[in-house]
Amino acid sequence: MKFTSPFNLTLVWAELIHGLPSAGVWRLTFLKGGRHVDVSGELLADVVPAGQWLLLEMNREEVPRLMTFMPLPVEVRRDDIEQQFSWLADKQHAILSDIWGMLAYLPDAALRRFYLAVLLDERIMWPFFTGKASHQYHHHYTGGLLEHSHEVAMTASALCMQHQVGPVSTSVAFIGGLLHDIGKIHLFYNNTSGNGVVGQHESFNFMVLAEPLARLSQEAPKLFEAISSCLSIKIGRQSEAYLPAQMVHICDRLSMDVHNWRRAFTEVPAYYWFVKSPYGDQVYKRLD
Repeated sequence: MKFTSPFNLTLVWAELIHGLPSAGVWRLTFLKGGRHVDVSGELLADVVPAGQWLLLEMNREEVPRLMTFMPLPVEVRRDDIEQQFSWLADKQHAILSDIWGMLAYLPDAALRRFYLAVLLDERIMWPFFTGKASHQYHHHYTGGLLEHSHEVAMTASALCMQHQVGPVSTSVAFIGGLLHDIGKIHLFYNNTSGNGVVGQHESFNFMVLAEPLARLSQEAPKLFEAISSCLSIKIGRQSEAYLPAQMVHICDRLSMDVHNWRRAFTEVPAYYWFVKSPYGDQVYKRLD
């Protein structure tokens, strides 16, 4: 889903500071550190002069030069993304470009509206960005829910691209992977008020996403079905009817296993080639 080139891919806020859009000077402000560069407007003629988020490539030369870009929807305000950036640890900042940058690639308008409605809902995004993926099992730390969900989204969409199942399916795999654990924001270990619940988080997925899912079901029933398959618990099924859902379930398990494999070897000497998990009977082995 990303540009394939030796350039930097990032989100920037672009606004016209002098002259006409096609011939004036535009200021590109980067999220991290508030750094900015001024560029000519030849490539930015269609950007909203008052300001718009862009997913862009810039060269790696000493003097930055704009290469190419894809615009995000005009509904996304400057502080929508900057606020979420402030919620994240430094190591997680790159995740934000992947999450919001996906808006520039979505080929279906209804899917784009659904995804944007979720991203703009602070009641969902704040606990999602700061929550844990589990109580003790995997990614059980602040921000772990976001990291795990991002891993699943990226890997599931990459598998769809590898197997050439199509751009809509690839987009559904990313969004379904990102949101497959969203119901965990209501579980007890993510609720500091003491009102958290205990139960299957998949049932809470639909509660959290009820409003945007209801609109999607009216606008695009097949996309609603596919996203819902990604959010549902898999019981007694050999495979999913929708390939993106199958990819999400596979990558969910993979993300958990990789995390636990790495954690198992964290506190043992480098020459250990196998170790028993302290959280069960699983034995992990390594080659490198």
